[in-house]
Amino acid sequence: MRVIVTGMGVVSPIGIGTDQFWSAAVKGISGIKKITSFDASNLRSRIAGEVAGFDPATFLSPKYIEQTDRFTQLALLAADLALEDAGGLGAYAPQRVAISIGSGMGGFATFESSALRKFRNQPVPPFTVPRTMANSAAAWIAIKHRLKGVNLTCSTACSSGANAIGVALDLLRSGRADAVIAGGAEACVLPLTINGFEILHALTTSSNDDPARASRPFAKGRDGFVMAEGAGILILEREEQATRRGAKTYAQLAGYGQACDASHIVMPDMEGQVAAMRGAIDDAGMNADSIDHINAHATSTPLGDIVETRAIKNLFGDRARHIAVNATKSMIGHTVGASAAIGSIATIMALHTGTIHPTINLDEADPECDLDYTANHAQQKHPRTGLCNAFGFGGNNASILFTTLNEGRD
Repeated sequence: MRVIVTGMGVVSPIGIGTDQFWSAAVKGISGIKKITSFDASNLRSRIAGEVAGFDPATFLSPKYIEQTDRFTQLALLAADLALEDAGGLGAYAPQRVAISIGSGMGGFATFESSALRKFRNQPVPPFTVPRTMANSAAAWIAIKHRLKGVNLTCSTACSSGANAIGVALDLLRSGRADAVIAGGAEACVLPLTINGFEILHALTTSSNDDPARASRPFAKGRDGFVMAEGAGILILEREEQATRRGAKTYAQLAGYGQACDASHIVMPDMEGQVAAMRGAIDDAGMNADSIDHINAHATSTPLGDIVETRAIKNLFGDRARHIAVNATKSMIGHTVGASAAIGSIATIMALHTGTIHPTINLDEADPECDLDYTANHAQQKHPRTGLCNAFGFGGNNASILFTTLNEGRD
């Protein structure tokens, strides 16, 4: 039994919809700009990857807008786009369509604004709790589309989206669902969130006057990541049933690996990353020599990019230098719980089109980052297999493996 991707929807700082997103990614266009959603003048990091042109009123009723946080609205639009791309899931009973969404922060915009109102002795909006809860995105997707199957939320920091997609794979394999809407959403370009990451010295503070150059994974002199928002959604189905309903197909979701460092709450650990990648490859019934492409976690932090490079070299040995690695975050920044969902769409499109998008801003690589990172220009490599990595706070490491439809096990 094979699980395949039949639809995709993305809402990102470089485009809404897969076509816009992928066109910009291949061209190496940056979506990082000065923050416009609030006054960031008192922050040290005053840039972010915001979704331009996003207006929930164009696809949601006033009732939905009142009752949903921005991260839920991003997820709802991405789900709409994915379902449209897949031709709908009306062939399935509503009880057999599951939803699995990842979010690291949940409705943090609502939390920040309601907390501020409380501290100022102002009335707190009545939907504060349901807007804030992390599972609200998955719940509202179900409500909007009347889907009554398994409804789950993964919250494992930056690996949330990857784990949500991995859980979807398990649901389909186990027979608990016939189709799954899976991915991640995040909207934490917010004063408190950015300040909190600043205090951890995780964000870049040196490129406020040159935002497009701010996110530079694997580059010499990088000093942190750029906060971003967005959502990515996949429609996943069993191949036999998808074929029966005449669905188009993008790729196979072949494997999922997950491992915890159990060593530090925020610092990355090479062994956990190796274990997650190896787990995905083993789960797919493949071997390390089969991997052509890696969409790296690659946030642009000084330590993180080095540790991921070491993990890739540790697992793949001499072959590591022949694997085409890239970093979607170089263009869109770090969308936290949505990052692996958006990265998965980039990985799938690399398999589907044969093109690997560039890692931009990589004029001079860190001496300890010495792999093929697809620097600055897209490459026609025609990969047949691709890993998407996601490594989060709490030592939560996840890796998901996609293949072309003529690769992987049955």
